[in-house]
Amino acid sequence: MTNAPDAKQIMAAIRGSWPPSALTQLGPFDLPAETQGTRRATSARLRAEATVAAADIQAVEQARPGTIFGTIDGVEDAAAEVLANQGYRAGGISDLMAGPVAPLLGDLPRVSGFAHWPPLEICGTLWDAHGNDATRRAPMYRAAAPRTVILMRAEDRAAGALYVGVQDRLAVLHLVVTLPRMRGKGVGLLALRHAANWAAANGADQLVLPVEADNTAALALYAKGGLVRRGGYRYWSKA
Repeated sequence: MTNAPDAKQIMAAIRGSWPPSALTQLGPFDLPAETQGTRRATSARLRAEATVAAADIQAVEQARPGTIFGTIDGVEDAAAEVLANQGYRAGGISDLMAGPVAPLLGDLPRVSGFAHWPPLEICGTLWDAHGNDATRRAPMYRAAAPRTVILMRAEDRAAGALYVGVQDRLAVLHLVVTLPRMRGKGVGLLALRHAANWAAANGADQLVLPVEADNTAALALYAKGGLVRRGGYRYWSKA
């Protein structure tokens, strides 16, 4: 995929690289088996080309009270309207970002980052400390190869970590964390370059990821790395 992916393609890659243990079909929705974890791991997702009625949403609510729904802007707007009319509100918006791998390729500073699988214990420690415990991390172990974890290093110590999985030539970034004391030192951009080098070696030509729309610092970093917004994804829950 040499052209920039659209929002639908990005969400398909995000889901493929962050899979549930199982999906159950209920009307036009697929429900992940997980009820704990990240919103993208637990939220109901609309099946391709499906249409939604109020009764479909009510059926999901009866089967699994408190379910969060997700919709892709511009693709699933009709479903979003039905959700809004049923008293659901968008409780979070993610920007779906994408950018080419090629401009980020090149030699990297020695021992600045290490791609490896399975994750080293220190990566788990970093994620634990920043709100991503083992339950929230479980989907990456279910993803098909190629996949990797990159441990970032600066000033002779761990500086951050991220997980990358490839789906349909898209390298999807998850669990991106830079330690607070290492921010503003170029670690984030260097992490994108490490991810790009690994992605290119594993058949991907685009980096993609979801990022909270109000995370201005992260958005600035990804813009510096050449990623642009290709769409939005909304999480809907009862007001």
